[in-house]
Amino acid sequence: MLAGAAIGWHLTGPSHRGLLWGLGGSGCWVLLCAALAAGGPRLGWWPGPQPSQRGPRLVLLAASVVAAAAVWLACGYLGAPPVLLELGRTALLLTAVVLACTWTSNISLHTSSAAASTTLVTLLVDVRAAVLFLLVAAIAWSRLHLRVHTPVQVLLGAGLGTAVCTATVYLGH
Repeated sequence: MLAGAAIGWHLTGPSHRGLLWGLGGSGCWVLLCAALAAGGPRLGWWPGPQPSQRGPRLVLLAASVVAAAAVWLACGYLGAPPVLLELGRTALLLTAVVLACTWTSNISLHTSSAAASTTLVTLLVDVRAAVLFLLVAAIAWSRLHLRVHTPVQVLLGAGLGTAVCTATVYLGH
């Protein structure tokens, strides 16, 4: 959410309007995804808040793609700045790519998201934000420590997040 706010602020001027759109769009998506993750076990879709089995994980990721699309469409309908809408497609694209990769591997969505956010802030706001890649490494370590992912899965996640966002920024300009 902070990355969305920083990018929204920077790309629109800076302006409070961009800050609010960035915070609102990313915040709505985060809240929808958190509600899906928390509601899944209550509805019996999977046993815990982080589904580790492929079937439930695919359901959660597919729902996250739908949530990203819904937030993006709502922001467009409500008049979000075009530059933020162009960038907002990144969340939709990255989640769809992670969903596609989940058919064959359990790549880390957490490291993918962290690397994506860090990449966007570094490329669009300030190159000194590259120091935040230390947080990506910490998240990768935590996923390994929890034994949720293998080293290859966290590296693939981080690489995917970085690659998709870099391509989005450079192909979009």
